[in-house]
Amino acid sequence: MKEKILIVEDQFVEADYLRLILVKAGYEVIGIARSVVKAQEIMKQTTPDLVLLDIFLKGKLTGIDLALQLKNDNIAFIYLSANSNEEVLTAAKATQPSGFLVKPFREKDLLVTLEIAQYRHHHIQESALNKESTLQQQLTHIISAYKGREQKLAEIGKAFQSHIPFDLIVAGFNSTEDIGFLRIGYDQYQTIRIKELLTITGLTMAEVVTLSANTIIDTTAMWYNDDAFEKICKQPSLKKLYANTFQMRSHLSFPLHLPDGTFFHFSFYSRRPDTYHADHISLFRRLEPILVADMSDRKKVVPDTAFKNTEITNIKAFEGIIGKSHLLLNVFDHIIQVAPADTSVLIMGESGTGKERIADCIHQLSPRKGQPFIKVNCAALPASLIESELFGHEKGAFTGAIERRTGKFEQADKGTIFLDEIGEMPLELQVKLLRVLQEKEIERVGSNTPIKVDVRIITATNRNLEKEVAEGRFRLDLYYRLNVFPLILPALRDRTEDIPALAYHFMNYYNRKTGKKITGLSDKILKNMMAYHWPGNIRELEHVIERSVLLTNGTTIEDALIPVSRKTEPVVEEVRMKTIHENERDYIITVLKKCNGRIWGAGAAAEVLNIPPSTLKSKMKKLGIKKEYIV
Repeated sequence: MKEKILIVEDQFVEADYLRLILVKAGYEVIGIARSVVKAQEIMKQTTPDLVLLDIFLKGKLTGIDLALQLKNDNIAFIYLSANSNEEVLTAAKATQPSGFLVKPFREKDLLVTLEIAQYRHHHIQESALNKESTLQQQLTHIISAYKGREQKLAEIGKAFQSHIPFDLIVAGFNSTEDIGFLRIGYDQYQTIRIKELLTITGLTMAEVVTLSANTIIDTTAMWYNDDAFEKICKQPSLKKLYANTFQMRSHLSFPLHLPDGTFFHFSFYSRRPDTYHADHISLFRRLEPILVADMSDRKKVVPDTAFKNTEITNIKAFEGIIGKSHLLLNVFDHIIQVAPADTSVLIMGESGTGKERIADCIHQLSPRKGQPFIKVNCAALPASLIESELFGHEKGAFTGAIERRTGKFEQADKGTIFLDEIGEMPLELQVKLLRVLQEKEIERVGSNTPIKVDVRIITATNRNLEKEVAEGRFRLDLYYRLNVFPLILPALRDRTEDIPALAYHFMNYYNRKTGKKITGLSDKILKNMMAYHWPGNIRELEHVIERSVLLTNGTTIEDALIPVSRKTEPVVEEVRMKTIHENERDYIITVLKKCNGRIWGAGAAAEVLNIPPSTLKSKMKKLGIKKEYIV
């Protein structure tokens, strides 16, 4: 039986067209709503399997408002919209839709997007359940296999890492006997007992005991991100000590309620400001019975044998990627999560941050390892040749096509294709790429015969694609199709702690290439490197070290051609001409403000602009002008 679909669209002709397509395809249309209120009324009677949702609707509430409810109710939805300004895109993206269709669209586009959305929605649910089931099995095994409390807690922390990210986890009964584990590498942790804490902070036992006594104990699960965490750290406490000592910016507290009325606490800390959310608490609560059963009796603790920090796991795919900063480790965690699936990945980052290397890691850790890994730099190909390069061509398809050519997608069949600088792809080819992604088939230039391909897509860009979409240079529906799993690579200036390791890595590499025996870099050079802004990122650092190795005659690099630090220089933003739509939007907002937000009547905005009020309202909707801009 086909799924039940609710259409939320305020244009009758478009809504009826959608209904006809869906009924013809065998779907059950449970209703057409022209407003959020009407949609909510329909859903009280019948719960849809999927909702087709226009963003701009009649009434005060928008499709984005309804999307938030659908997300909470775990109902899949697809946005339908002809509007794509940056503000709308950002708000829509935050609701995590199952798809996005840009009007006008073909009947086939709609049906294929529906199938993809249904598969994606069910796959995400199934994947989450399988992942949680695996974690439950891991915890059960750890609790039965490890007798020493410290070793057991270390393994529990490692098991949680890919489910509840952390840079520091502290566990115990809120006493000086609590044990912490500080992440210092991929799958590598430093044990932080009271002895280590006193050494690192320089405090006395009495001072730590005082801080412990001042610490407010959470009796219910709580999370604190960024400003909220900073607020609870204003008063002296252990939380403030951990935050300041290890540069933590967010915190998740989870107390286990034990049968004797006491609490065993798991405290997660992260250096990122927005790590934790309600889903983490929900997950922990479902796991609570397993953990409570083990932690309920303090007296059963078996003395630990000497416990060593866990050793780094040898993952060959990560070999050659140098660094242990928390931002890089976060990228590794995401790679491990996404690699086994066939999910599309969009890698974003500045030039020189290593996007191609990350794409290679994903392929090497996937089930497609051993199959072709085809790389295409979209920026390096003339627009006239990209289609032929990607999809191939038949003999005689155009002047100079003297023989049939197999395109990159055919070459990548059963493997992975990496489209670098995807933001440079011409709009007309973006449409064809979208169809390849949806229908999983290509047509060679000069041929009408479709060819099925089984290819995983990884793309990369150094552009802000949301801005490109807002300015009409990149298709919104293609952006959503590619941006299923975004990976953001940090700039080198944001992970300066990795610079010495990277510099020595490149020094040794060019030592081997040139036959030199340079053994180190001077403190002055390292200091300058740490202070420099590195606009070219890792690639620029490599070039600096290569040049320095060639110019150095001794065993130590004493000097390098590093520009003066630009960290303290004022940032000069590139001057860009605004688009017609941006200028029109700014002008309308200015007029509305002068008219105190009034649209109708004498002296109101419509009269000043010399256009009908209905036209002004239509323009405001199209340009994404909301009330908050005119107050």
